[in-house]
Amino acid sequence: MNRSIVALLCYFLLLASSASAFNITKILSQFSDYSTFNDLLSKSGLATEINKRATITILAVPNGAIGDLTSKSDDVLKSVLSTYVVLDYYDIPKLKNLKDKTAKLTTMYQQSGKAGYDQGFLNVTAKDGSFVFGSAVKGAQRDSRLEKSVMNQPYNISILGISQPIVTPGLDGTLAPVSAPPPKANNATSSPKSSPPSDDEAESPEEEAESPVSEETEAPAPSKDADSLASSPAADSPPADAQAPPPAGSSARKLKVSFCLFGVLASMVAAF
Repeated sequence: MNRSIVALLCYFLLLASSASAFNITKILSQFSDYSTFNDLLSKSGLATEINKRATITILAVPNGAIGDLTSKSDDVLKSVLSTYVVLDYYDIPKLKNLKDKTAKLTTMYQQSGKAGYDQGFLNVTAKDGSFVFGSAVKGAQRDSRLEKSVMNQPYNISILGISQPIVTPGLDGTLAPVSAPPPKANNATSSPKSSPPSDDEAESPEEEAESPVSEETEAPAPSKDADSLASSPAADSPPADAQAPPPAGSSARKLKVSFCLFGVLASMVAAF
């Protein structure tokens, strides 16, 4: 009795898992227009990872619009195709019910740990009665138009056909991711402006270097006055420490003053 119950539970679990599981390679093999895209999923190894998912939406590119995806290496191809795999279920009715007619979708590449600058996200927008997909990276093109619903199995897998490949900047090495905005400049109050250099200080080093003083420049010739001074004998000029002669009449004035003082002193002595 117990064995029968266990066997029955295992049967229901197997049935439930098989109902939610799918084989993306087998599904796409039924649509010849997407045979190249199907081959690329297998070549990159992404098909195996897709088959492990319970809920997924794949944006498939037809053979005639596959472009240069076939020329990429397996590693780059896997990264690029990962952005075509949305980690949620979207069919045409659900897209039409989008709020504000736009949405940001999370792709399998976001879970790779390599995504940056919104590389792991897609934007979908209602436009001219249809929907366009594009990378959420700032400045990326958004011109992959929804063409049709290839197949869907609510609410596990949906395959939507798009008009052309989705270009995510930075994944294939041809475009660098959008860089972070540069830091804001410091306020004028935090860094005082330096006064502009004067005309003399503004002279560039190149101008100074254009007219260097030559070491071989001849010294100016001495003047005739200098020659005459140099030729005159040293005796003609008095020594530096020689005193100038006293002016005429100064000795006589000193003697007269001395006699006057002597007479005054003599009168004072006589009075005592």
